[in-house]
Amino acid sequence: MSRDERLYRRSSIIPAHNLVLKLGAIYFEVCKLEERILNNLVSYRRPLILVSQICVLTISYYVSFLLRFDFRPDASYQLQFLQTLFPVLAVELTAFYVFGLLRGWWRYVGMSDVLDICKAASVSTVVLYLLIELVLKVNGYPRSVLVINLVLTVVLVGGIRFAVRAYTEGAKHSSAELNTLIVGAGRAGSSIVQALKRNSELNLNPVGFVDDNPSKHRIRIHGLSVLGSIDCMPEIIHQMNIGCVLIAIPSASGSQVERIIAKCRQCKIDFKILPPISRHIVGGSSIADLREVRLEDLLGRQPVQTDLASIRKQLEGRVLLITGAGGSIGSELSRQVCNFAPSKVVLLDRSENCLFKLGMELSTNRPQQHFVPVISDIQDVGAMREVFALHRPDIVFHAAAYKHVPLMERSCFQAVTNNIFGTYNVALVARQFGCKTFVMISSDKAVNPTNIMGVTKRIAELINLGLQHEHTRYVAVRFGNVLGSNGSVVPIFQQQIAAGGPVTVTHPDAQRFFMTIPEAVQLVLQASSMGVANEIFMLEMGEPIRIADLARNLIRLSGLEPDRDIRIIYTGLRPGEKLFEELMLDGEGVKPTSHPKIRVLNGGSLSFAQVRLWLDELSALVEAKNVHGLVRMFQLIVPEYKPSEEILALCEVDSHDMAVVYRRAREQLGQSAGNIA
Repeated sequence: MSRDERLYRRSSIIPAHNLVLKLGAIYFEVCKLEERILNNLVSYRRPLILVSQICVLTISYYVSFLLRFDFRPDASYQLQFLQTLFPVLAVELTAFYVFGLLRGWWRYVGMSDVLDICKAASVSTVVLYLLIELVLKVNGYPRSVLVINLVLTVVLVGGIRFAVRAYTEGAKHSSAELNTLIVGAGRAGSSIVQALKRNSELNLNPVGFVDDNPSKHRIRIHGLSVLGSIDCMPEIIHQMNIGCVLIAIPSASGSQVERIIAKCRQCKIDFKILPPISRHIVGGSSIADLREVRLEDLLGRQPVQTDLASIRKQLEGRVLLITGAGGSIGSELSRQVCNFAPSKVVLLDRSENCLFKLGMELSTNRPQQHFVPVISDIQDVGAMREVFALHRPDIVFHAAAYKHVPLMERSCFQAVTNNIFGTYNVALVARQFGCKTFVMISSDKAVNPTNIMGVTKRIAELINLGLQHEHTRYVAVRFGNVLGSNGSVVPIFQQQIAAGGPVTVTHPDAQRFFMTIPEAVQLVLQASSMGVANEIFMLEMGEPIRIADLARNLIRLSGLEPDRDIRIIYTGLRPGEKLFEELMLDGEGVKPTSHPKIRVLNGGSLSFAQVRLWLDELSALVEAKNVHGLVRMFQLIVPEYKPSEEILALCEVDSHDMAVVYRRAREQLGQSAGNIA
């Protein structure tokens, strides 16, 4: 290429480049101008709405005359139109103002707005008839014009608003990035579609539904068709270029959710879920509720229906004390009791870090509620008396306890001190200071216990029964594992998955009962407002879940495949663990309550003197560090207790050590006697 040719090419490129830059600058200036125009229009929105309504109502009234006279009204009727136009506009605009139709955004128009338009048009028609007939007395005025005007007003005013909504929604969808399929053509799915159409920033364009109900197939909801069943999802996703799936079935069972997720994974597509509405506030489904699928969604537990009135009657205006407030159950209790306006909530825990975090959260999210964080230990009875004397709680929720089974097998004395004596301290001081209700959080491991944690919780239940007093009502609430709690296996599995595995499961057949933390706390609050003394409430836990299945579901929720991406290895049952848990003892007399998910057990009766005798014996054994004697005392108090092999081995070591100590003492005593001689 010659030098002249290169210069020519460069000279031709530069003007083209400059042209592109100029066009880009013009485009941005046009965008800015458009934005300024829109902002100015928005600032004058109400005057514009008023002017547009005047124009529409005038057109509607004039067309009513034209229709009444076949588009050939004579001069007298045209004069009647002009004479009555101002009163008609005044009355109709006043009615529109009263019903709020001169405010709001037309892009969000719905059926409630249509009803308001119908009401305003009907009221204005009645008023206009009375005004024209009785006040203005317009001779020969055709009454049918008012009826025609009523219909036209509803059609024109409503039609224009829906046209604006259709235009704005169409403009939004043109820029949406992902075609979205909604699973579930019910009320929740309908709400999600409406929300998606109103929120363009989400970049989700709903294109249809799938639902297993055959009667819904091929019907249209908000302009979208129900395209088929869940089994048809792979074909629909492929044909319609779906980029995201939203699961909008809050009542779906765990197996249904798993089935839907399997279809999404098969198509390698993103998915989110609308969780069950299980909070206290009852309302419609919201786009803000959509989130990633969690393990609790696969449990398929139905939302808890609580008797809010009875709980409010129990808690409103009362002083509440929550022990173990920094733990998973205690912190959720602290959050949920705020819904019932207690006068003060005392948060007691010995962990300053947990209590500090909880206090910061509550002060941010619940600034109107009076919280008092207290660093203290339930094992310190003097400190408990000071707390009760200072705050005078009406209701105590006792959630503080040692919960880790293997650790307690190796720390039996600490388990007794905290779970038994700590519970006794708080419960006894509550009675001494006239507390109304003492609610103890128990465990399914207290039933036919095979570990130290379970037997200490069972003895704590019995202490509750022995402390019954005419001024203080003692109840215990017994439930199984709570997903995500500090003692749950789920956080351990999640850490192992994040580290690349392997995931360790104790036994392939191990089963446990599970519920979510909010559900457990709601039922605890409900149980606290029910029944009388000497009762143990048992929460309905559903069907037990195999731990191995739980691990596999967690791996899949992480986007991996079990036994391929993450290995599962079985380590054997840990000290004190059982293959399965139970919720009640034989002969406890299970009875239903007014709540379908709460049953009550007859705890029986126990004397306070018997409780004191047991505690004296346990105190002496703990002080002497006598494991063997402690286990025998456990079996005396809780005959169904079966100690683990680890504890029995510890008893043998303890007995051997005691014999060695006794022999050495005798030898030392003999040497001392010889020296004296």
